[in-house]
Amino acid sequence: MAHSQETRNNVRKAFVVDGLPLTVACSTNGVSYDTGREWKRQAKEAGDDWDTARAAHQITNQSTDEATKQLVDIMVRKALVIAQKLEDSNLGPEQQIQLVASISDSMSKFTKCIARIDPKLGALSVALDTLKTIAEYLQKHDRVALAQFQDHLEGIGGVLQSRFG
Repeated sequence: MAHSQETRNNVRKAFVVDGLPLTVACSTNGVSYDTGREWKRQAKEAGDDWDTARAAHQITNQSTDEATKQLVDIMVRKALVIAQKLEDSNLGPEQQIQLVASISDSMSKFTKCIARIDPKLGALSVALDTLKTIAEYLQKHDRVALAQFQDHLEGIGGVLQSRFG
């Protein structure tokens, strides 16, 4: 299936500007990972290295504390954007479950890494790891409850943001 230039631009923006993993950037825009990877390769050959653009976008002149808080804020917002897009998408339950698990895993790894830099955020890591555990359990045992759990992720994200952000 041929995709529009707008779709290609949206995948690039999600990867470069929004900082989403390529798999998630592709999925949320209705593009296969292989297609997104090919677009990224073609762009690099044409002089548009998405990885370099992404790194440049993330450079900041702030203090470590400010940068850490900004990174946490960005990651939480991205997770919320993805959760909202999942609700609005016509992806099947299997794809939605895979994306939720991927987001949970990414958030857990991210917060553990940040907690090494800023120990204050260790509690956030525990909270996100707990959410990941709940999502994994529901994926195996109660997919209806998992879909309902997804409906509450935005509210949970807001609580975590106010508590740790």
